[in-house]
This record gives sequence, C-alpha cells and structure tokens, in this order.
Amino acid sequence: MKQEAFSMAPDNPSLVVDGSSVSTFVGLLGTDDKWVSQVCQECAPLEGLFPSVEKTLNAVQFPISEIKNFIYCEGPGSVLGLRLCAMAIHTWGCLCEPTAHYFSYNSLELSAQLVVLDNPNMNQALLISDWKKDAWNSIVIRKGRSGCVVKMDDRAVNNWKDGPLFYLPQRKGWQEIPEKAITLEYSPQRLPEAMHLLKKTKKIELYTTNMNVFQKWIPQRHRLSDGS
Repeated sequence: MKQEAFSMAPDNPSLVVDGSSVSTFVGLLGTDDKWVSQVCQECAPLEGLFPSVEKTLNAVQFPISEIKNFIYCEGPGSVLGLRLCAMAIHTWGCLCEPTAHYFSYNSLELSAQLVVLDNPNMNQALLISDWKKDAWNSIVIRKGRSGCVVKMDDRAVNNWKDGPLFYLPQRKGWQEIPEKAITLEYSPQRLPEAMHLLKKTKKIELYTTNMNVFQKWIPQRHRLSDGS
C-alpha cells in the first residue's frame, strides 16, 4: 500500500499517545519535533491516560479542542491499552473534524530503530516481544536496517545465533523470556529520533499480527472419521 505524503497541520503541535506498554506515555510535540511537554506514568491507560493528557496539556495551557495532529502507537503491545487510547483519540479527533490529522507508528519498529541508532556497528540482531503462548512478534535487524514485524515461534527464537537477542517487555507475559535475551526499556519519548516511521492514516487503525479466521458452523452432529 502506498504511504501518503507526510504532512501535518502547520503551526499546530501534535498530541502523542502511547498505551502499548506497561506504562502510559503522553506528550505534546512541537512543530520543530521537540517535546513541549510530556508525561510517563507507571500504570496502564485505564488508570493513567486521561490524567496524563490533562497534565501534559495543562503544563502549557493548550486546550484539547485545538489539537489537530494526533500521533498514536498502533501496537503491537497491550491490547486493552491500545484500544482505550484509540477510542479516546477518536473522540478527541471529532472535536476538530474535518481538520484532524492522524499518524501512527509501530512500537516494535520504533524500538528496532533505536537499537540501530544505539549500536551503529552491530551487524545483525533479533528483537522480540510477547504475542501469545509459544509465539513472539519479531523484527530482524541486518546491517543497520530493520525489517518488518513477523511472527516467530519458540523454536526459531531459541535457535537464534546470528547476533544479539533483544526483548521488549510490553505487557504481563505468560511465557519465559529466553535466557540469552537482553531486556530493553521501551522509550516512546525518543520518537523524535525516528519521525520517518510515522504513517498517515485516515482513521485510528491498530496493528494486528494476523487475521482472525472463523470456522463456518454446520448444523449437524459431528461423526468419527470411520463413519460410526
């Protein structure tokens, strides 16, 4: 899919909302790509989203009704946190339609880019985060470039031997972290270092690892394979 040209409302700061992790991040980004105000609370969006937005905007006396640019994390990460943020942004965006602009970024892609920036001489690495039991979201980094987010099973992760293995904690996991993994701290406050990752969207769209597959219901009794 062709990415739309990157453009924001002129002379209008951007409200950044990220609920993908175990903490809640909200920031007001100026037109010079520098933070005007930011808040990070060690709690989930259910408790921290609205207080964080209020504190961020009150710090510079900027009303939510005048925000025209909304930058949000699409995931992957905490499903509940991402959905709560999406609903809130949709509501705020309605206050200034049709002039609202929406931009998304991927939490794993952002983290991979920061790994590249912090390790300029690293040849190859693997970055993973929890998806579901025995499966991970992952990005392979090669020669200073990070790939797309793909699914990876336990066996592939445990067999990784081509460079460092980084782990990004985003929610309460139910599986053991690989022993050789290096745990990263999620840093949405470093978004200005990777603004090229932003994608313009017409509405709030969250990341999905795979499409749901529904089995058609057949109104008859199930039978054994031998016909008995």
